[in-house]
Amino acid sequence: MNPIAFDIPAVGLSAYLTLAGITCLAALLPMLLVRKRSLAANLKSGAAAGALVLPVTLLLGLGLSNNTLEVRDGQVRVRASYFYEYARDIGEFDLAQARQGSMASIEAARLGPRDNGISLPGYAAGRFTSADQRPLFVAVTDRERVVYLPAKQGQSLLVSVEQADQLLALLHGRAAAQRQLALRP
Repeated sequence: MNPIAFDIPAVGLSAYLTLAGITCLAALLPMLLVRKRSLAANLKSGAAAGALVLPVTLLLGLGLSNNTLEVRDGQVRVRASYFYEYARDIGEFDLAQARQGSMASIEAARLGPRDNGISLPGYAAGRFTSADQRPLFVAVTDRERVVYLPAKQGQSLLVSVEQADQLLALLHGRAAAQRQLALRP
């Protein structure tokens, strides 16, 4: 079966501004902390710190727009940034409990501690623990347009998607088709 891709909304400006601020802060910090040296030495230290941090923040910044969601071969596959991937069979989701809307309107979508991921204003990706202590894979670029897919066991999915109705309808249809195939002798 051909993969069906769903659009993940673009990341807002606030995440990019935060990365730029981190880079500037890293460049300014040596100049603020070490005042006994000459201005030229402080500028050199600041430039070195900025040069060390800049590649990391550039890589993170480029990764913010590299988010995909596909339904392929009976699975939901999500890629968030360059670092995080998630794949789960459709039958492993409790689709009766699936929700769409804003993060504030979905109780189970409240993020708790980050286990391994990126959390910036307007962007969250990776592995988190939900507020109710359940494992959660997150790829959120827009807090107002999310889909929550609870897993029957293990890591659930919280993802921003532009066509939430179509995604849920497709998943319900594919799950019903899988159940029908399983019932055939």
